[in-house]
Order: sequence, then C-alpha cells, then structure tokens
Amino acid sequence: MVDITDIKILYAEDDNSVVSFVKVIFKKMKLTNITFAKNGKEALDIYKKNSFDIVISDVMMPIMDGFELIESIKSINDDQIIIMVTALEDKENLIRAIRLRVNYFIEKPIDPNEFQKILGESFVSLDQRKQLEHYRELLKIELDTTTKQRDEKIHLLTEYEKAIDCAATFTRTDLKGKITYVNDTFTQLNRFTKEDVLGKTHKILRDPDMPSSVFKDLWETIESKKIWKGIISNITKDKRKIYLDTTIIPITDIDGNLVEYMSIRHDITPIIILQKEIEDTQKEVVFTMGAIGETRSEETGNHVKRVAEYSYLLALLAGLDEKEAQLIKMASPMHDIGKVGIADHILNKPARLTKEEFEIMKTHASLGYEMLKGSHRDILKTSAIIAYQHHERWDGGGYPQGLSGDDIHIYGRITAICDVFDALGSDRCYKKAWSLEKILDLFKVESGKQFDPNLMKLFLDNLDRFLEISVKYKDNKEK
Repeated sequence: MVDITDIKILYAEDDNSVVSFVKVIFKKMKLTNITFAKNGKEALDIYKKNSFDIVISDVMMPIMDGFELIESIKSINDDQIIIMVTALEDKENLIRAIRLRVNYFIEKPIDPNEFQKILGESFVSLDQRKQLEHYRELLKIELDTTTKQRDEKIHLLTEYEKAIDCAATFTRTDLKGKITYVNDTFTQLNRFTKEDVLGKTHKILRDPDMPSSVFKDLWETIESKKIWKGIISNITKDKRKIYLDTTIIPITDIDGNLVEYMSIRHDITPIIILQKEIEDTQKEVVFTMGAIGETRSEETGNHVKRVAEYSYLLALLAGLDEKEAQLIKMASPMHDIGKVGIADHILNKPARLTKEEFEIMKTHASLGYEMLKGSHRDILKTSAIIAYQHHERWDGGGYPQGLSGDDIHIYGRITAICDVFDALGSDRCYKKAWSLEKILDLFKVESGKQFDPNLMKLFLDNLDRFLEISVKYKDNKEK
C-alpha cells in the first residue's frame, strides 16, 4: 500500500470555511502533502507545474469552475484521479461529471466520515495503479539477470498479481482472445465459474447491444501494442446487464513480442443506471414541455411525437450517426415551445392572421431560442437550435434570421421538413388537413426553395417509412 504521507493532493475550493473544515479531516488522517487553490485557474496553473496523485475540486468557483478545471486536467493526464465535491441532487452536473470520467463524488454538505471513506477508496485506486506500473516493469525481465534476481522478480510479480486480484475484476487472455485466467472478483461479479470461461473468449459475456465497432477498435488497438480504455457492457450468467470501466493492456516479452493481454475492469453499473435514469427524466421533461406548447395552440395530440420520429429517421437517412439522430429525436418536441409566449387570441385564431398578427406569431421562434439558449445540456442546446431555425428557408426567405442554404443548421433543416409534413396533414384551428397528394405536390415545388433539396429527396425516396410512422402515431380522434 502507498505511504499515506507521500500522497500529494490538490484541492480547489473558494470557500474558506470549507477549506478550514477539510484541513481538520486531513490532519486527522495524517495527510500533510495538500495544496489548496482558491479557484480553477489557480489550481490549473499549479497542476501544470507539479504532479499530484489526487485532485479534489468544488464545482462552483470564480474565474474557472470545477468542470473547466477537470476538463483541462483530463486533457493533460486522462488517468488523473479526480474527486468532485458537489450536490448529488444536481442531475445536470452529475451527468457532466460522469462524462468527464470523474472517479469519485463527495456530497455537500461534507460529512467527515463519508469524506474519509471516499479518500480511502481513492487511495486503493491509486495503489492499484502504482502496482500495475510495477507489474508491467517486472514483466520485462532482462536476459542477463542472475537466477536469484530473476526468482526475486518473479516472486514480486506474483505478489503484485495477488494485489490486483483483490482490487478489481482481472482476466488474462492469450493472443487469440481465449481466457487463461480469471480472479475471484470476476466470478463473483459475473456469476460464471472459472470452468465456465477458461479456454473460451469474452464472447461468452458479450452484450448483444454493444456495437461491433467497439470490439473492432479494441482489437486494432491492443494488437498494435497500445492500451485500450473504454466502457463495456456484459451479460452475466444470471442474465443481468453490467457496465465495466475497462482497461486492456498488451503484455510483451523482452524482445517486444506480444505474449498475452491483461484486462482490469471496475463495475460502474450503479453510475450508468443512474445516468440513464437522469437522461430518461430529461427526455420526459423535454417531451412534456413540447406537448405543453402544442396544447396551448390546440394542435394535434401526437404532433410532437410524430415530428420526433420523423426527425430521427430523416437524420439517419442524412448520414448522421445514431447518437446525433437520437439527440434530434429528443430535442425536436421543443420546436414550437416559444408558442407559450404568444397570446391565445392570435395562437388559436380560427381564421387567417393579419399581417401584424403574423409578425407576432413569428416571434415564437426567437422566444423559444431565448428560453433554451442558456442551458449547457446537449438536449436543450439542440432544442434551442431547432426552435430558432425550423422556420428558416433554404432560399433565405424564412425567419427569424433570414438564413439560407447550409447556413441553416441541419437540425433546423430536418425539423422544418418533418414539422411541415405533419402540420399540413393534420387538422388545425385555422384549416383542415391536406391530402397526401397535395402535400407531396407542395414539397416538390418547394424543394430547393423552402426546403433543403437533398433532405427533401431523401424524404420523398423513403416516403413509405414516414407514412408508417404517421399511421403508428395517429391521433385518437382520427382513428
């Protein structure tokens, strides 16, 4: 175990009362090598000139906040052990922290016992990393080493392996990926016996939901003698899905030839489940807010749901990846959220709007943008773009900015087509639903004028798929 008095800690905190409080805890734990900084910038300047075993940071600080500090530190040393001090009920901050791969969290107000517990866990992690460094070095046994020295190193190697065994899921495989060793932590977590897995590959654990591209990248990395890091989900013997923060290390002999692969994995299932719950809550809130906007204007019940599904499909057809297409799907329900700021007598007028009324109606795009633009969350940032730009026209004649062509964000261009397609095909307070034939005639005329011609071609070429969505999410009153 590392000597606790040698551990170097950098602590960024602008609240003097908190600093005084934790100093008492550090003294009690006999930790003396602590450097304090009053803000993120000061901490980063100190970090660049020194090495630290652990960095502890508050979230809200002047000049540079905790997230900016952690992001900068991770760009310097991705393996740096980070502890964040925050209010865990702040879901937005928690998601950002998870994405930055913060290792540990300390909840505010700080509980002394919990603080010491988290520090203890970080010391174990630190010790494991140092053991791993020694482990790699000890594998490089020089050919001219005496028998006694070689035996001593092999003995130490065995001891290090025992230490790692106790700290995490640990496996070894041959060059073909067949498992040659698993530790007890592995069997306890995965519910497989050693007999179940020895001689087999990790495919026995593979989650079918994991993209094959992940494993392609994994193998290309380790076969080139580089360390691979990432999050992998596995399926246990009792059919549970677990998530593992994984490091796979290629082991070479003295001549640099690959001899085996070593994998160390930490179970982060509770964190991932919490993150998914938070994201699901965000989706539900965004969808509900979008539906509120539509209810204000007495528009069709499933309009926002259909637009979301249309947008997702068109995004994929346009070549956006699954993650970005899902983001558009989650954000598009907010495209008309600005309508909550439009007066009822204009919003629900059962007749053509006057010029003055239409100018007021047009402000809903800017209103929606102003409501959403301040958020740092990806879903709401995307929603802001869509709310602002889904009434822009390809030819520059739209509003509120008069953008044209590719200057209109693709999120806005996608949602524009999907919104108009659904709006024209639905009854509104000021009109009856158009026939499909009439809608398609308009789309053909407006391709390259109101709408992106490339996206419009994709839409029309795959019309049957959009019509399937229309039928699937048809409004109750239309059934």
